[in-house]
Amino acid sequence: MSNAFILYGNQKVHFKIPPAWKLLTFADLIDQPVPRDISELTKKTLRNPIQASPLKDRLSSSDRVAVLIEDLTRASPKKLVLESLLEELVDIGIPSNNISVVISLGTHRGLTPLELETTFGRELLEKYKFDNHDCHAPDLVPVGRLKTGREVKINRTVYEATFRIGIGSIFPHPMNGFGGGGKILFPGVADFDAIREHHFKYTFQEGTGLGKTQGNLFYEQVCAIARSAKLDYVINSILDQKDQVYDLVSGDPVRAHLAGVEKSKQIISQSFAKKVDLTIITSFPYAEGPQIVKPLAPASMVTKEGGCIILAADCEGNLPDAFVGSFEKFHSRYGKNLLGGVLDHFENNRLIMEEGAIDFNMALGMTLAIQHQFKIILLSKDIPRETGEKMGFIYAEDLEQAIDISATICPSNPEVHVIPSGGVILPFFEKEER
Repeated sequence: MSNAFILYGNQKVHFKIPPAWKLLTFADLIDQPVPRDISELTKKTLRNPIQASPLKDRLSSSDRVAVLIEDLTRASPKKLVLESLLEELVDIGIPSNNISVVISLGTHRGLTPLELETTFGRELLEKYKFDNHDCHAPDLVPVGRLKTGREVKINRTVYEATFRIGIGSIFPHPMNGFGGGGKILFPGVADFDAIREHHFKYTFQEGTGLGKTQGNLFYEQVCAIARSAKLDYVINSILDQKDQVYDLVSGDPVRAHLAGVEKSKQIISQSFAKKVDLTIITSFPYAEGPQIVKPLAPASMVTKEGGCIILAADCEGNLPDAFVGSFEKFHSRYGKNLLGGVLDHFENNRLIMEEGAIDFNMALGMTLAIQHQFKIILLSKDIPRETGEKMGFIYAEDLEQAIDISATICPSNPEVHVIPSGGVILPFFEKEER
C-alpha cells in the first residue's frame, strides 16, 4: 500500500507511505449503513427491552419519572431519543409535570440556556422541567458507598423520582471499558468527592482499560452504584467510528448495556498483528477540549513502549489556560518520572489541575502517564506550537513534518500502524479473542 489517509476536520487527508516504512495495519473500519430513522429505532427498542419489562407494564400515571440524559460531550441523537421516550410516557398517561429531565454532567460544565434550546428545542423546554446536575449541590442525597468506604450522593430530583430512565451511548471508554449503562447515574448525577475518589482509585487498577468490563473494578463500581441508587432502565445508542448511530438497545441498566457492548464490538473492533515502532492516530470524531487526547489510549495499546505516536488533533475552541498550565507545571516538577507523579496524585486522591473538573484531571493523568512511556508528536492546526510544547508534546505543523520528525525517533525501517479514526476504535491482537 503506497497511499493512506487520516480523518481530520471531517475530511480525508491523504499522504504517501514512506518507502522505508513497513505498514502492518491500515485500520480503516468499514462504514456502516446509513442510520435508519432514530425515532423508529427508539420505539422499536422500547417495545423489545432486554432483560426488562416494557415501560407500559411498569409505569402508571402517578409515577414521577426522572430522565437522565448525557451532555454535549456525547454525539448521540439526544433530542430524537428523548422525544420518542416522552411520547411513550404520554401514552402511558404520565403528566408532563411528573417528568423531569436531568442533564447528567458528572463534573462537566452545565449547558447554557441557549445550548439547551439548541439541543432539545423550545417546545420541550416549555413543556418539561430541565435541570443541569450540580455535583456540588448542598442537597445531594446518599445512596450507597464505594468499596473504599466513600459515601456516594446523587441528585435530589433523581433520588425522589419513583422511576429513573437513563439515555446514553455506547462507545469505547478508557477506564469504564465502554460508555453507556450505569455511567449515566454514576458519575452522571453524583457528587464531586465520590466521583474523584472512584476515578482516582480505580483508573490504574489491574483490569481497568479500554473495552474491558470483566474484572474491571472501575466498571463494577459504576454498576453497583447504579443498582443501589435504583437506576431502573436505560436507552443506549451504539455509536460507530463516525459517531453515528448503528443501533439502539434498552432495558436493564447492566444487561442491556452489555448486550449493546457486544454489538459495538462487532463494528469497532480492529485486529492488529503486534505492537509497532510508530502509530499514527487521529482524535476524530473527538474535537472538544480534553476529549482530544482519548485516542492516545488505543494508540498506546498497539505501540511498543518507548515508541512514537503521532496524534492528529482537530480541536474546537481553545484549551483552558489552567489545563495547559497544569501540564507544564507537572513536567517541570516530575521531569522523567511522569508516571510516578501521576500515581502519587491518584493514590492520594489529589487533583493535578487544582479546582479543575474530574474530566480535565483524568485527561491530564492519562496523557501524562502515556507521555512517560511514549514519544508523542502532536499535529494540530488549531493548537499553537507554544501550547502543544507547554503540554509536553513534540509539535508538528502538518503531517509531512510529523513524519519527518518521527524519522529521527524511530528505527530506520519502522513497523507502522495507521489509524485514521482514533476516537471510536477497539484494538485487539490476532492471538486474542475480541
